[in-house]
Amino acid sequence: MAQPLIRPLVASDLDKLLEIENQSFAYPNWDRQAFLRYRCLIAEINGEMAGAVVSRQTFAGDSKGPQEVEILNLAVAPQFRRQGIGLALLASELTNDGLYFLEVRESNKAAQALYRKLGFYEVSRRPHYYTNPDEAAIVMQMKKC
Repeated sequence: MAQPLIRPLVASDLDKLLEIENQSFAYPNWDRQAFLRYRCLIAEINGEMAGAVVSRQTFAGDSKGPQEVEILNLAVAPQFRRQGIGLALLASELTNDGLYFLEVRESNKAAQALYRKLGFYEVSRRPHYYTNPDEAAIVMQMKKC
């Protein structure tokens, strides 16, 4: 497989990104404006959108502590899954020092394994965080120095 090109989202990407979102989640809750509100990186393989990661900085960092970033969304098109696209997107997102956080469905073992591979670990659980079905979220953190 070719190495993905990772680049920022542009407005013309939104239709394809929404298609990937709908293919990736049983009950997607992201719309066009949500993707534009946050930092969004796109992965392309041979000119075709393969996936995206969305994040936001929750703390810029100062002399008392590092920046904090929340990973809000990670989605990979079905035909590109299990080919390292999610890993490449996250690696691009995790280039700066800081604390990184995310929530993941308790049942999503594949995503949890990917996050652990990158150094994330469980810090807490949020009961009933997700709906359709009702499910706990596992809150994960990774500190990059």
